[in-house]
Amino acid sequence: MDINIMKKPLNALGNKTRQVNKKLRRERIFNTAKRLIATKGLEYFTVNELANEAGVTTPTVHNLFGKKSDIIKELVSELIEQMQGVFLDNPPSDPIENAKFFIGNMVSAFEKNTNFYRAALMSAEQVNLFDPRIPNGLFQRAQQLAAPRKEWYESGLFLGNIEPSTIMKRVHDSNRLGRLDWVNGYIDLNQYRHQVLESILLAYASDANPELYARLSKEISLLNSL
Repeated sequence: MDINIMKKPLNALGNKTRQVNKKLRRERIFNTAKRLIATKGLEYFTVNELANEAGVTTPTVHNLFGKKSDIIKELVSELIEQMQGVFLDNPPSDPIENAKFFIGNMVSAFEKNTNFYRAALMSAEQVNLFDPRIPNGLFQRAQQLAAPRKEWYESGLFLGNIEPSTIMKRVHDSNRLGRLDWVNGYIDLNQYRHQVLESILLAYASDANPELYARLSKEISLLNSL
Protein backbone atom coordinates (compact mmCIF):
# COMPACT_ATOMS: atom_id res chain seq x y z
CA MET A 1 0.00 0.00 0.00
CA ASP A 2 1.24 3.48 -0.86
CA ILE A 3 2.33 5.09 2.40
CA ASN A 4 1.42 8.55 1.08
CA ILE A 5 -2.23 7.50 0.89
CA MET A 6 -2.14 6.75 4.61
CA LYS A 7 -0.49 10.04 5.58
CA LYS A 8 -3.28 12.36 4.43
CA PRO A 9 -6.15 11.01 6.57
CA LEU A 10 -3.81 10.54 9.55
CA ASN A 11 -2.54 14.11 9.27
CA ALA A 12 -6.08 15.44 8.90
CA LEU A 13 -7.17 13.49 11.98
CA GLY A 14 -4.18 14.78 13.90
CA ASN A 15 -4.92 18.40 12.99
CA LYS A 16 -8.56 18.00 13.99
CA THR A 17 -7.58 16.52 17.35
CA ARG A 18 -5.13 19.34 17.99
CA GLN A 19 -7.78 21.96 17.19
CA VAL A 20 -10.30 20.29 19.51
CA ASN A 21 -7.72 20.11 22.32
CA LYS A 22 -6.77 23.75 21.75
CA LYS A 23 -10.41 24.81 21.98
CA LEU A 24 -10.96 22.83 25.19
CA ARG A 25 -7.78 24.24 26.72
CA ARG A 26 -8.84 27.76 25.80
CA GLU A 27 -12.28 27.26 27.35
CA ARG A 28 -10.72 25.93 30.54
CA ILE A 29 -8.41 28.93 30.82
CA PHE A 30 -11.26 31.33 30.07
CA ASN A 31 -13.53 29.81 32.73
CA THR A 32 -10.66 29.90 35.22
CA ALA A 33 -10.17 33.60 34.46
CA LYS A 34 -13.85 34.24 35.18
CA ARG A 35 -13.58 32.48 38.53
CA LEU A 36 -10.40 34.29 39.57
CA ILE A 37 -11.74 37.72 38.63
CA ALA A 38 -15.01 37.03 40.44
CA THR A 39 -13.31 35.90 43.64
CA LYS A 40 -10.25 38.17 43.73
CA GLY A 41 -10.96 41.13 41.48
CA LEU A 42 -8.83 42.67 38.77
CA GLU A 43 -6.10 44.05 41.01
CA TYR A 44 -5.12 40.57 42.22
CA PHE A 45 -5.66 38.82 38.90
CA THR A 46 -2.43 37.97 37.07
CA VAL A 47 -1.61 35.93 33.99
CA ASN A 48 0.87 33.83 36.01
CA GLU A 49 -1.78 32.91 38.56
CA LEU A 50 -4.24 32.15 35.77
CA ALA A 51 -1.73 29.79 34.16
CA ASN A 52 -1.10 28.01 37.46
CA GLU A 53 -4.79 27.63 38.26
CA ALA A 54 -5.60 26.40 34.75
CA GLY A 55 -2.70 23.95 34.70
CA VAL A 56 -0.90 25.49 31.71
CA THR A 57 2.21 27.58 31.14
CA THR A 58 2.23 31.37 31.06
CA PRO A 59 3.34 31.41 27.38
CA THR A 60 0.30 29.23 26.59
CA VAL A 61 -2.02 31.86 28.07
CA HIS A 62 -0.26 34.60 26.09
CA ASN A 63 -0.45 32.57 22.89
CA LEU A 64 -4.16 31.83 23.28
CA PHE A 65 -5.35 35.17 24.67
CA GLY A 66 -2.63 37.81 24.73
CA LYS A 67 -2.15 40.24 27.61
CA LYS A 68 -4.20 40.64 30.77
CA SER A 69 -6.15 43.50 29.15
CA ASP A 70 -6.98 41.23 26.18
CA ILE A 71 -8.50 38.67 28.54
CA ILE A 72 -10.60 41.37 30.23
CA LYS A 73 -11.74 42.67 26.85
CA GLU A 74 -12.83 39.20 25.76
CA LEU A 75 -14.74 38.67 29.01
CA VAL A 76 -16.67 41.91 28.59
CA SER A 77 -17.20 41.26 24.87
CA GLU A 78 -18.78 37.93 25.77
CA LEU A 79 -21.01 39.71 28.29
CA ILE A 80 -22.24 42.22 25.69
CA GLU A 81 -22.83 39.47 23.14
CA GLN A 82 -24.90 37.59 25.70
CA MET A 83 -26.90 40.73 26.39
CA GLN A 84 -27.46 41.30 22.68
CA GLY A 85 -28.74 37.75 22.32
CA VAL A 86 -31.20 38.23 25.16
CA PHE A 87 -32.48 41.59 23.92
CA LEU A 88 -32.97 40.36 20.38
CA ASP A 89 -35.21 37.55 21.61
CA ASN A 90 -38.68 38.97 20.89
CA PRO A 91 -38.45 42.28 22.80
CA PRO A 92 -41.81 44.03 23.44
CA SER A 93 -42.91 46.55 20.83
CA ASP A 94 -44.21 49.04 23.40
CA PRO A 95 -41.52 51.51 24.59
CA ILE A 96 -42.38 51.22 28.28
CA GLU A 97 -42.49 47.43 28.22
CA ASN A 98 -39.32 47.44 26.14
CA ALA A 99 -37.54 49.52 28.79
CA LYS A 100 -38.68 47.09 31.50
CA PHE A 101 -37.54 44.19 29.32
CA PHE A 102 -34.13 45.83 28.77
CA ILE A 103 -33.33 46.50 32.42
CA GLY A 104 -35.09 43.37 33.68
CA ASN A 105 -32.94 41.08 31.56
CA MET A 106 -29.81 43.01 32.48
CA VAL A 107 -30.52 42.58 36.20
CA SER A 108 -31.45 38.91 35.75
CA ALA A 109 -28.11 38.26 34.06
CA PHE A 110 -26.18 40.05 36.80
CA GLU A 111 -28.04 38.11 39.51
CA LYS A 112 -26.85 34.79 38.09
CA ASN A 113 -23.18 35.59 38.78
CA THR A 114 -23.06 38.87 40.68
CA ASN A 115 -19.41 38.71 41.72
CA PHE A 116 -18.18 37.92 38.22
CA TYR A 117 -20.19 40.60 36.45
CA ARG A 118 -19.28 43.24 39.00
CA ALA A 119 -15.59 42.38 38.73
CA ALA A 120 -15.66 42.13 34.92
CA LEU A 121 -17.44 45.46 34.48
CA MET A 122 -15.18 47.18 37.00
CA SER A 123 -12.20 45.75 35.13
CA ALA A 124 -13.55 47.04 31.83
CA GLU A 125 -13.84 50.55 33.25
CA GLN A 126 -10.33 50.46 34.69
CA VAL A 127 -8.75 49.52 31.38
CA ASN A 128 -10.96 51.97 29.43
CA LEU A 129 -12.80 49.36 27.35
CA PHE A 130 -15.91 51.57 27.34
CA ASP A 131 -14.04 54.59 26.00
CA PRO A 132 -16.50 56.16 23.47
CA ARG A 133 -13.59 57.40 21.34
CA ILE A 134 -12.63 53.85 20.32
CA PRO A 135 -14.09 53.10 16.84
CA ASN A 136 -16.39 50.06 16.93
CA GLY A 137 -15.51 49.62 20.58
CA LEU A 138 -17.52 48.17 23.43
CA PHE A 139 -19.17 51.53 24.07
CA GLN A 140 -20.69 51.57 20.59
CA ARG A 141 -21.77 47.94 20.81
CA ALA A 142 -23.40 48.44 24.19
CA GLN A 143 -25.09 51.63 23.02
CA GLN A 144 -26.90 49.78 20.24
CA LEU A 145 -28.83 47.82 22.86
CA ALA A 146 -30.61 51.03 23.87
CA ALA A 147 -31.33 52.44 20.41
CA PRO A 148 -34.88 53.84 19.84
CA ARG A 149 -36.72 51.62 17.42
CA LYS A 150 -37.77 52.72 13.96
CA GLU A 151 -41.40 51.64 14.41
CA TRP A 152 -41.79 53.99 17.38
CA TYR A 153 -41.33 56.90 15.01
CA GLU A 154 -43.35 55.36 12.20
CA SER A 155 -46.33 54.83 14.53
CA GLY A 156 -46.09 58.34 15.96
CA LEU A 157 -45.21 57.28 19.49
CA PHE A 158 -42.05 59.35 19.19
CA LEU A 159 -42.42 62.75 17.54
CA GLY A 160 -38.96 63.01 16.01
CA ASN A 161 -38.32 66.47 17.48
CA ILE A 162 -35.18 65.12 19.12
CA GLU A 163 -32.55 63.18 17.21
CA PRO A 164 -32.78 59.42 17.91
CA SER A 165 -29.02 59.38 18.52
CA THR A 166 -29.48 61.91 21.33
CA ILE A 167 -32.12 59.77 23.02
CA MET A 168 -29.96 56.68 22.52
CA LYS A 169 -27.03 58.42 24.20
CA ARG A 170 -29.18 59.51 27.15
CA VAL A 171 -30.51 55.97 27.60
CA HIS A 172 -27.01 54.55 27.42
CA ASP A 173 -25.67 57.14 29.87
CA SER A 174 -28.49 56.29 32.27
CA ASN A 175 -27.52 52.64 32.20
CA ARG A 176 -23.81 53.39 32.48
CA LEU A 177 -24.24 55.64 35.53
CA GLY A 178 -26.46 53.07 37.22
CA ARG A 179 -24.02 50.31 36.36
CA LEU A 180 -21.11 52.27 37.84
CA ASP A 181 -23.06 52.90 41.04
CA TRP A 182 -23.79 49.18 41.31
CA VAL A 183 -20.24 48.08 40.43
CA ASN A 184 -18.82 50.39 43.11
CA GLY A 185 -21.29 49.11 45.70
CA TYR A 186 -23.27 52.34 46.12
CA ILE A 187 -26.56 50.66 45.21
CA ASP A 188 -27.90 47.11 45.05
CA LEU A 189 -29.45 45.48 41.98
CA ASN A 190 -33.00 46.49 42.93
CA GLN A 191 -31.92 50.11 43.23
CA TYR A 192 -30.03 49.76 39.96
CA ARG A 193 -33.17 48.50 38.24
CA HIS A 194 -35.24 51.39 39.63
CA GLN A 195 -32.65 54.08 38.85
CA VAL A 196 -31.99 53.01 35.26
CA LEU A 197 -35.63 52.36 34.40
CA GLU A 198 -36.68 55.78 35.66
CA SER A 199 -33.89 57.47 33.65
CA ILE A 200 -34.82 55.60 30.47
CA LEU A 201 -38.49 56.55 30.82
CA LEU A 202 -37.51 60.19 31.33
CA ALA A 203 -35.40 60.05 28.17
CA TYR A 204 -38.34 58.59 26.23
CA ALA A 205 -40.68 61.26 27.61
CA SER A 206 -38.57 63.99 26.02
CA ASP A 207 -39.87 63.05 22.55
CA ALA A 208 -43.11 61.16 23.30
CA ASN A 209 -46.51 62.02 21.83
CA PRO A 210 -49.15 63.20 24.36
CA GLU A 211 -50.62 59.74 24.91
CA LEU A 212 -47.28 58.06 25.48
CA TYR A 213 -46.12 61.01 27.59
CA ALA A 214 -49.10 60.53 29.92
CA ARG A 215 -48.34 56.82 30.26
CA LEU A 216 -44.67 57.53 30.92
CA SER A 217 -45.54 60.12 33.58
CA LYS A 218 -47.82 57.63 35.30
CA GLU A 219 -45.15 54.94 35.21
CA ILE A 220 -42.50 57.30 36.64
CA SER A 221 -44.87 58.36 39.44
CA LEU A 222 -45.51 54.72 40.23
CA LEU A 223 -41.78 54.04 40.44
CA ASN A 224 -41.31 56.94 42.84
CA SER A 225 -44.09 55.67 45.08
CA LEU A 226 -42.41 52.32 45.63
